[in-house]
Amino acid sequence: MRAELGDAYVIERELDGGMSCVFVAEDRELSRRVVIKVLHPHLAASVSIERFRREILTVAALQHPHIVGVLRTGTASGLPYFIMPYVDGESLAQRLAQGRLSVRDTVAILKDVARALAFAHDRGVVHRDIKPGNILLAGGSAMVTDFGVAKALSSARRTGPDDPALGLTTDGSSIGTLLYMAPEQVAADPEIDGRADIYALGATAYEMLTGAPPFAGLHARAMLAARMSSLPPAISSVRNDVPADLDDLIMSCLAADPAHRPSTAQAVVEALELPGVVSGEFVRIPRKTTRRGFAAVSAALALIAIVGAGVATSKSHPEASRAIKAAAMASPLGEIAVVPFVDLGSDSADANVAIGITNAVADNLTRSANLKVISPTASAALVRELRSGTVKPTKSAPQLLLEGTVQREGSRLRVTARLSNASDGVMRWADVYDRDGRDLFKVTDDIAAAIVASLNHPAT
Repeated sequence: MRAELGDAYVIERELDGGMSCVFVAEDRELSRRVVIKVLHPHLAASVSIERFRREILTVAALQHPHIVGVLRTGTASGLPYFIMPYVDGESLAQRLAQGRLSVRDTVAILKDVARALAFAHDRGVVHRDIKPGNILLAGGSAMVTDFGVAKALSSARRTGPDDPALGLTTDGSSIGTLLYMAPEQVAADPEIDGRADIYALGATAYEMLTGAPPFAGLHARAMLAARMSSLPPAISSVRNDVPADLDDLIMSCLAADPAHRPSTAQAVVEALELPGVVSGEFVRIPRKTTRRGFAAVSAALALIAIVGAGVATSKSHPEASRAIKAAAMASPLGEIAVVPFVDLGSDSADANVAIGITNAVADNLTRSANLKVISPTASAALVRELRSGTVKPTKSAPQLLLEGTVQREGSRLRVTARLSNASDGVMRWADVYDRDGRDLFKVTDDIAAAIVASLNHPAT
């Protein structure tokens, strides 16, 4: 590598890299630092180097204040490499390692990234790997790096970009990173557009405010299934200083169907520039409906089914499932709003446990054919309205609210659950579950079975 670069660059040190070996070097001619990224041999072996180079050259044409550009590309020892300016700062991933961000800092970073995406999308370039590690913070602003590298890899693969296996690699490095990857990207949709980046931006924003990306507490296949079946709990259910309009904007970015997300990155920029995302004033989120979005979601569902995703079927306990199914044979149970469980722990990572338990309980309750379950996201918004007095309980509102808390103490996990009337707050049922922290699925099934049983046999 050093020999082929010649004396023009002096390599100083190696950095951690995902898809590439990353080196910080000195550009002797211009007396400045640069970053040299060399594609890992196992990835280079499966791509057309010439096609990869053409894709990188397309990215090199992007000149924008919030995009880290490409200075040069070539091959060394048969491996493609490209050289970028060195940004003297830290990545968003490094910042997040210190804790979640303030609302004001989050909005500022999102604006910069959304502006970069809008510029690139207008020129036909989709990033495909937006994540905290690819967002650099320096001089009070954010810059997006590795633009188009994931696209270059998927397009240059000799096996072809339509191979569905590309969407389910262990680390997601071929077309994106799994924790932030849009459902249509998992499905290897060949017509992915900028809304895949908008999804990833939403997942990154969710992590900035809560400390973890959506459904991060689940294993890979269960995470994909959860994304397709529900939204994660509203951000405002995890922390109370997040304006409802900012919460709504981010949640719209996380819609499984691309047609239900903001239609363009520019629309996200415009929404973020309105005062409502910080002060609570109303923000209207532009959306566009297309038929192709629904096809992509269907493809993703099919792909997830093929690889065996599904929390309920693989992890449910038979006795709890039997209790729920038996309850379904009884008289109609009514409508219940499952409010996101509150994390009482001091560790931000525990928020993922509360999110996972909330969604698992809601999923278990939906197995009762006679019980209508309102999703955690919708329930959180409904409870905010009920408790603020902006709306009154009506016959169309849910009759019951399920709320709870989650607290981890060492290896033990304590989950409380309580069921109350939505109209007057009168408690119908409550229980506490102390379990081994490794037995989350058993806890959620126990709670769901107990709730359905209490509805069928109310106390007198």
